[in-house]
Amino acid sequence: MATSAKHISRKELRQPDRFMVLTQKALDFAREKRTLLIILGALTAAVLIVIAAVQVYKGNQNEQAAGYFEKALTLYRADKHDEAIAEFEKVQAYRWSRYAAIAHLYEANSHLATNNLERARTAAQRFVAATDQNSLYRQIGLVTLGHIEESRAQCQEAIQHYTAAERIPAALKEAALLGKARCLTAVGDNPSAIATYQQYIKENPNTPTSTRLILKVAEIQAASGEPQAAVK
Repeated sequence: MATSAKHISRKELRQPDRFMVLTQKALDFAREKRTLLIILGALTAAVLIVIAAVQVYKGNQNEQAAGYFEKALTLYRADKHDEAIAEFEKVQAYRWSRYAAIAHLYEANSHLATNNLERARTAAQRFVAATDQNSLYRQIGLVTLGHIEESRAQCQEAIQHYTAAERIPAALKEAALLGKARCLTAVGDNPSAIATYQQYIKENPNTPTSTRLILKVAEIQAASGEPQAAVK
């Protein structure tokens, strides 16, 4: 049996529907907060303009730095290190570019090639400071810095940087271990040097380097009177 439609009174018909009520409230809010909304809109537009300007600026920095970096790299590969250093320094002036940080590393290596260890150390420190924590770049910088300090007979400092590099799970962990072990031997900490060499042997078994290091460990133990122990 069909039912009749619900009767709507004249009073109910005169009542505004919910959509109209919400729309009117929104319009009233906009009128009341007009000044605030204008300010917020202006601030949003300003932020977007700044972001766009920064992106354009970075793009210009990359474009200009790229030319200097390409020239510097060509000189570096040709072993013209003094000339390369001058070009890498130009790259570093564009500090917002993606080439600025890596230019410090190449500069450090160029100073190493010319045996200017003090300036090499400074450049390596700047590269490390520009890298992300626990990244391969940070590890490369730490190993480079450790190598420079080892070359300057600053083995205590080198041990710290090699140890920090060793803790990063990246490609140069083995190089960091070997550098750390060499410096520990140089400062006379034979037990720690032996333990570090043995760690390398354990993590890299059946390699020519490990075979050589087994003999190296035996030599250190014999020279220092340390009890000989098998690699675990």
